[in-house]
Amino acid sequence: MIELNYLFEQEFLQDVSYQLMRSTMEDPWLVLSGCKVLGIIDEVDGNWSQIVGGDIPQKAIVGMGDLINMQQFSWLPNLIKKQWPKYVLDVVVENVDCYEIICHKEACPKRFKQRFALGIHALAQRESALVFKVWCFQKSDCYEVVKAPAIDRYV
Repeated sequence: MIELNYLFEQEFLQDVSYQLMRSTMEDPWLVLSGCKVLGIIDEVDGNWSQIVGGDIPQKAIVGMGDLINMQQFSWLPNLIKKQWPKYVLDVVVENVDCYEIICHKEACPKRFKQRFALGIHALAQRESALVFKVWCFQKSDCYEVVKAPAIDRYV
């Protein structure tokens, strides 16, 4: 499950805090404010809109969509598949900090681990600590690659 918080700031009105929840990457986003379910939003043809419910201002929906789109889990899976197409069949987001990588059955797990462990630091956000569970196609064993957050040497 993925959860985000979005603060909608309105001029001359009270700010509204929204909670966004999603079970899987294929699901739309459930929008709550406090304990009240307000609706469901989704990106359709590149535009964010409310598909269920009402009372969420369009500016807030667009702001929520912008927040979602800039999150690492929105773009990192495609970037991993693009970087290692000979090895990676699919990337599944378990949660914000954990990803599952499924490799092609022809891929060499040892070689991919060497390349991936070095390369993921260049792709993922510096401050993120991430766990990647790497599965070989049609095999029950897996291994983990942990990306620790980068520490700034000049702080």
